[in-house]
Amino acid sequence: MRTYPECIPCQVSFALTTAKKATESEELVGKLVLEALGIVLAHGLDHPPPLVAREIGRRVRERTGVEDPYREDKRRHNRLALELYPQLKERVRGAPDPLREALLLAAGGNVIDSIAMGEVDPSEVIPSLFEGEFALDHYGALRDLLPRARRLLLIGDNAGEIVMDRILVEELLRLYPHLQVSYAVRGGPIINDATMEDALEVGMDRLCRLVSTGDDTPGVILDLCSEAFVGDFTEADLVIAKGQGNFETLEGRGDPRVFFLLRAKCPTIGRHLGVQGGALVLFTQG
Repeated sequence: MRTYPECIPCQVSFALTTAKKATESEELVGKLVLEALGIVLAHGLDHPPPLVAREIGRRVRERTGVEDPYREDKRRHNRLALELYPQLKERVRGAPDPLREALLLAAGGNVIDSIAMGEVDPSEVIPSLFEGEFALDHYGALRDLLPRARRLLLIGDNAGEIVMDRILVEELLRLYPHLQVSYAVRGGPIINDATMEDALEVGMDRLCRLVSTGDDTPGVILDLCSEAFVGDFTEADLVIAKGQGNFETLEGRGDPRVFFLLRAKCPTIGRHLGVQGGALVLFTQG
């Protein structure tokens, strides 16, 4: 997906937030925001937003020496999600269609960000994670393909919600024990996206094979990814790509193996998809 004009304020806001997490120097924060504007200008509107985020994140790391400005946020998100895991798991297993419920939960898990930052009462989290249905709903197509699939690649998105991905993997393996599932994480720290450290923290390695994209883009640009990841992507019978970043970098390929699972967190993505902002979607472009 190309960058829309509405994406630019978000990119600058990301630079400001990341810089403030990495340094207390107001002067350096100001310089980093101005440099980010230069990065945005250099990339224009022809590149996907996650590529711009990658370059801004790298610039902040280079100038401050802080490798992972969001590390404490990610630990907090993971801890909260793990505390909720038993209740979430019980809710999924008690649903009329546990796999569909697990997919809805995985798509809606972004709310963990707000909860962990104190913007939502934790006592209200369970209902909020199970609100809504898919505005774009290709669940039937996915369900038809799963019995015939041998290899499934699940490309993760954020820390915290990776616990919901764990529940989804558990349901997939329970229903389709023949599946060989791989779970992909980012190759380096970027925003609050899940890395190998997060996958190990939540026990994903005890369920399935872990693979790194080999790149710190908050999405998947295959030309920048590791040979191991590209091999997994190419050989997979099914790919479930979680979150906006993966959608922004993989959409338009017309690949019938790829199912996008996300919450359209902003009006721009909603408009691009033809749904309201905040809607949950599960769909393939194949």
